[in-house]
Order: sequence, then structure tokens, then C-alpha cells
Amino acid sequence: MIGKVARFGSSFLGAMQYCYYETRANHSLDRTRIRGELLFVQHVGVTIVSDEKLRTENKQRLNLEQMATAMQSVASLNDRVRKPVWHQSFSFPPGEYPSADIMVKICESFARTFGMENNPMVAFRHRDREHEHFHIIASRVDGTGRNTAQTSFNFREVGRFCRAIEERHGLTPGAPMAIEGHKAQTLKTPIGQVQPGVAKPAQSDEPVQASRSYKRQGL
Repeated sequence: MIGKVARFGSSFLGAMQYCYYETRANHSLDRTRIRGELLFVQHVGVTIVSDEKLRTENKQRLNLEQMATAMQSVASLNDRVRKPVWHQSFSFPPGEYPSADIMVKICESFARTFGMENNPMVAFRHRDREHEHFHIIASRVDGTGRNTAQTSFNFREVGRFCRAIEERHGLTPGAPMAIEGHKAQTLKTPIGQVQPGVAKPAQSDEPVQASRSYKRQGL
């Protein structure tokens, strides 16, 4: 498993739109097409809205604006944190397809390990490349206004987290994290036979309130 260096930003909506919508060749967002599947939600309410602009059979999408506003309202409890958005991604080598349940467990472990178990957090799964990957967007500020995110030595700690997750869930080991240049890891171990991921469940048009995890919505 490969964990990229975390990005810290100020816009929850911008981060979620990037993870949810398709991107064009020029890297601009195409808000008529959806690529991200909602994988995990923690301490954020989820609702679904109709959108006739979508070029999909199902003209429904997540209400990202409402979700981002909720996360921003929590982050605003601590005005000392100028960049409250933690954007983290994890990817798997081509041919490895962990189930959604395993990815959810990784999200839960990430929240505990990096001090954000009580913070708003969402995760989106992508299948648009040869390697499966998912993005986590979290608030560094919890519901009481405390900056609980553990950001010290982030690059090194993400590497350690990846190695622990690989061992725990039997995933293909990645190469050790190379500090120089903060480049993404490469894999040295051949890919073995792995079980395919779970099928995407049916969509729902009912509002959902989620306080811990909202698994495999697929919207």
C-alpha cells in the first residue's frame, strides 16, 4: 500500500469536489460526471440531491455543499488552524483489489492513529486507474474546537502506518518510504492472486445521517 504525503488546505468543498467529480485532460473538474464512490463517513451528515446536469442515468448526487459547510463549521471553532483540511490518499498495486470493508477499516485505523477519531471525515474510492485508491478528507479540528491531528513527522508516520496495515490485512508490501524528494513509493514485491472487491450496492435517494461510518454508498 502506498500513502502519499498529506496535503493541508483550507477548502473542504474544493477537496471533496476533486475526489467526487471526474477531471478533464486539462485537470479541470467535470461536474456532470461522477467518479468517486462514498466509502466512509465519520461525524458528518449525508444527504442526496437531484441534479439534472449529471450525464448519468441516475440524476442524483451527494450534497457536497452541505457536507463541506458542516465540516467547515467545526473547523471554524479553532481560528488558529489556518489549513484545517487534511487530504490523504492511499493506493494499491495493480491487480490488488481490497474489499470495501478493508478500506473502511483502514479509514478507521487512520483516524485513530492520527488523532482524528472524533473529527469530521469522509473518504472516496476511485476505480478510474489501473491501481485502486481512495482519498480521505478530514478536519484537523474536532467538535470541541481542538486541533487533534497529529501532523509531526507526517511522511515517516504515514510510511509506518502503511507497513502496519499491510501486515494486519495481508496486503502486498510496498517499498520503504524514501524521505528524499518525498516521492511516492514503488513496489518490489510481485503481485499475487487476490480476491476481487465487493460489488457496488444500489444507490439510495433517502437522506442519511452518519456519525461513524457510511459504507459503500456508491454515489
